[in-house]
Amino acid sequence: MITPLIIANWKMAIDRDGVKAFKAGWNSKPPMESVEAVIAPPAPYLSLVQELTHVSLCAQNVSENDMGAHTGEISAEMLTDLGCQYVIVGHSERRQNQGETNAIVAQKAKRAQMAGLTPVVCVGEPSQIRASGDAVAYVTQQALTSCEGLSADLVIAYEPVWAIGSGEAASGNVASAMHLEIKAALTDQYPELRVIYGGSVKPENCAAFTMAEGIDGLLVGGASLSAESFWNICASAKGAG
Repeated sequence: MITPLIIANWKMAIDRDGVKAFKAGWNSKPPMESVEAVIAPPAPYLSLVQELTHVSLCAQNVSENDMGAHTGEISAEMLTDLGCQYVIVGHSERRQNQGETNAIVAQKAKRAQMAGLTPVVCVGEPSQIRASGDAVAYVTQQALTSCEGLSADLVIAYEPVWAIGSGEAASGNVASAMHLEIKAALTDQYPELRVIYGGSVKPENCAAFTMAEGIDGLLVGGASLSAESFWNICASAKGAG
């Protein structure tokens, strides 16, 4: 059985006081067992998150470049030095707002793996692609191209773009079907691939995803900013997978 992987993506939606409040709330909870809880804070707060108990550390982004003259960038080696085990690459917000292509995402993931990090490669279709009936072809091609040249140590996060931050999550059946398609498309290269779901995940709907076939965990946005909320989401995944 695959241990469910539950990642909190705090984006740029929390400040220092919020991190401290989360830490106090999380560390007062019983240890989370049978689930791997992961926190992805804004880069300036990575060191603060090291003080959380029973969590793995994840970065929200990494440079596709080797160390050198790249002002404002963060190398994979720096993230390893800070204790990160995971890094998110290709999130739809970066694809849309920073123009990251599949080739850039693949290069970032490759840099991450070379430094010993596990890349969490995000894929997902916009609403017009879903409406056209081409979602499966779009997402599987995105996954294949974004993972080109990678070793087996990776995670795919399926986040339908139309569901991210909208409050409109995909149904468990829709998410499950896409997860199974992604696994089928990549099974030759990655037979043990973990695929997790993200997109308006909340304590109220998380069980529909964690109990669905093919879904190995969750990538949680706004609902992960509260320790109570994120702990409940992690608890819902115990025994799933």
